[in-house]
Amino acid sequence: MTQVIPADLPSGHGDPLSPAPRPGAFILDRWQVLQLVKDTSRALGLGEREIAVLAAHLSVLPKGPVRANQLLMSYAEIGGLLERANCMDERRFRRGEARLAEIGLVTRKLSGNGRRYPVRDGRGQIVDAYGIDLRPLFLRAAELEEIRTRLAEEDARRRALRSRISARLSALRREGAEAALPCLDALQRLCRRARASLCELAAAERQLDAAEAGLEQATSDPAPQPDRQAAIAGHSVRSKESPEKETIKPARESDIWKLWQASPRLAAYFPDPLRDRDDLLRRILDFLGFLGVKGSSAVEALARIPIPDMLRLLEMLLGRLSRIDNPAAYLRSMLANYDGPERGSARNGRQYDRGHNRGGLRLRSLDRACTP
Repeated sequence: MTQVIPADLPSGHGDPLSPAPRPGAFILDRWQVLQLVKDTSRALGLGEREIAVLAAHLSVLPKGPVRANQLLMSYAEIGGLLERANCMDERRFRRGEARLAEIGLVTRKLSGNGRRYPVRDGRGQIVDAYGIDLRPLFLRAAELEEIRTRLAEEDARRRALRSRISARLSALRREGAEAALPCLDALQRLCRRARASLCELAAAERQLDAAEAGLEQATSDPAPQPDRQAAIAGHSVRSKESPEKETIKPARESDIWKLWQASPRLAAYFPDPLRDRDDLLRRILDFLGFLGVKGSSAVEALARIPIPDMLRLLEMLLGRLSRIDNPAAYLRSMLANYDGPERGSARNGRQYDRGHNRGGLRLRSLDRACTP
């Protein structure tokens, strides 16, 4: 009988009964490592299936702490692991193993026929195995710990930012700025979302800064002073029209800055100072597009409706925004029912909301057509 010694084996191949290299230097608790995986599962892209599969493989390792010098192979047949994985279907179990291997938490080492079994030496000692190698999971324990720390810090920062924004919103509501800042409701809903990301909250705070700056600029502009030259000269000053008629007189389209200052709700969405008439037109078109009226429809509406009336129409809409279920449909109905800048009632003889129509907008049958 010919005796084969390791030196006679082909070059580049070691003794098949010699233990494979076992890198690393760790002594870890398997369930603490599994908890690391659970805490970082969202960042790693893992679901409940992968966690259940990983727990089933960890459960077949020898009892006690996991050491680097051990053979960290799970070579049990899948049929015996399904019950440990909450009676999972075999195909789902295999897909879970493939996903764990794709992420790099395990290594699949299968035999030629796909069976999983240990490799024993002449004394019956297990020196290697075919199955699922769990060593990559324990080698990445420090990395998973860093990821968990980073996620906890981001979560704490997100909660602090959400609290800061919520406190500012509450302060603005107490000051009565809710009517002038219609974006408060949307920002409040964002703060109530449990899954709101840090980027979304940071963008919301920038939007709140811009809205507050626009409101402060609108409220700090000095009110126009009456002309007292005639009174100084000793003349009596009389107005040919009543004060109410002066308020409903349409503003001149050329005086764009006064028109913009008279639209504080709309101006809150654009904190930058107004430059010229083209800038005013661009802002109106941008806001119409924000509410769903875009492209040629917006251009046609702006060409048909004078700028003063368009600004009053948008201010009227923003004043009622909290009571409208579908602002886009409401705006389209308002644009379609616009009937010229002259004073008067609608065509059917019914006056439409004098309190919100002081600019002289004539809207035909809007009480029926604009029902959201």
